[in-house]
Amino acid sequence: MDSFVTDTQALVKFMMGKKVINERSHKAYQAADKGEATIIIPAIVLMEMLYLFEKNRIDVGLLQTEDLFKSRNYQFEPLSFDILKTASGINDIPELHDRLIAAIAKYLELPLITNDPVIKESEHVEVL
Repeated sequence: MDSFVTDTQALVKFMMGKKVINERSHKAYQAADKGEATIIIPAIVLMEMLYLFEKNRIDVGLLQTEDLFKSRNYQFEPLSFDILKTASGINDIPELHDRLIAAIAKYLELPLITNDPVIKESEHVEVL
């Protein structure tokens, strides 16, 4: 079964019923919904969603995200010391939240679902 790490923007778009980023990324979410793939949701993504929801910048928040975790195909990934060490070696993504999300993908050796141009150019992470 394929597994992927998601960034905040992609997860929010998917949860709002919008086309994620590209066809491959959208199909990854659809496969997870069918039980054919796993989407890893980093803790930092949930923290960003909480912040954006509180600031009325997005329409989905933690309660809606919590519903995803009822399926084993959406899994929460906490920040660990090993992930922080991995982030310290990523030198081409300056924004801290993005670097932590990329670090989780790198640490887990999984492709990242993102449309962020800086992350897409990183030599440290594979982007779906």
